[in-house]
Amino acid sequence: MAKHASQTAGIEQQVTASDLVRHFGIWQDRATRAPVYILHRGRPRLVLTSLDVMDALCAPHTSKPVNGSHLKTLLEAVAEMIVLLGPDYNVVGASRGARGYFGDLVENGAPLTGLCAPSDEALHTAVMRVSESGLSETVECRSARFPDRLLAFTINSGPGGSVLQVQDATALEERQHWRDRHESLFRASEAAGGAAAIVNLRGRIDYASPKLASLTGATVEALTAARLVSLVTVGDRSRLGDAFEAAIDQRSPQSLEGSVLVGGAALRRVMIGLAPLLSAGHVVGVTVVMNASEA
Repeated sequence: MAKHASQTAGIEQQVTASDLVRHFGIWQDRATRAPVYILHRGRPRLVLTSLDVMDALCAPHTSKPVNGSHLKTLLEAVAEMIVLLGPDYNVVGASRGARGYFGDLVENGAPLTGLCAPSDEALHTAVMRVSESGLSETVECRSARFPDRLLAFTINSGPGGSVLQVQDATALEERQHWRDRHESLFRASEAAGGAAAIVNLRGRIDYASPKLASLTGATVEALTAARLVSLVTVGDRSRLGDAFEAAIDQRSPQSLEGSVLVGGAALRRVMIGLAPLLSAGHVVGVTVVMNASEA
């Protein structure tokens, strides 16, 4: 099966604390490429990231435009929205993602007050408070560019100013609603006898339902990170691989009949349905449901 790389940095970079504990190896690998936001009640509260990123973000900054070549390179590469402030609370640097969202509002020397709606003082007050206490805070305010959107600013104090990590809180709420609906569909599918899995673009299982464990005779732990095609007989693997690729490339549901290995030996005929998993318009994985045929 051909490998598909993630198409946009930062997509699906949110995780609950419980999922992080269960699949730390997977999220640790993702955190080396882009910050992973750990959710609490659907909102980001902690960040898992690499030492290189943290060292760069916490390096001393002045109120002059950022000239350090390493920091410039880092900011240019980061799709997440990050804004650096000097001690005078004016912008001294911004990531590619922040520039794409805020435009000239994050030009060097731009005031902090321009990041939120004109009547919203919460961000400015919180930045001053964090500068004095050194304790990180997260506040929300209305977007200056899109007043119907709520932005979440995580503020960290640095030696020469502050670092703002920005997320679209409205989008996070929408994602949480989507996750809730997705979970409901999974449960309904299982109630109807379906065994479900979420498979990443590399063809490995990120999530396996208890029903899939029951169908295959393997534990959920053993199924997690296993290759999807390893669940079926050798003769069916090519067809399943082709259907997986088609679900991604054509962005359309696929189905086939095949035989699942039960306990690594016995066979069970199943109907397999595959559908692309989309986030922000990009395919980030494939949802797979297997229904056992009646004997």
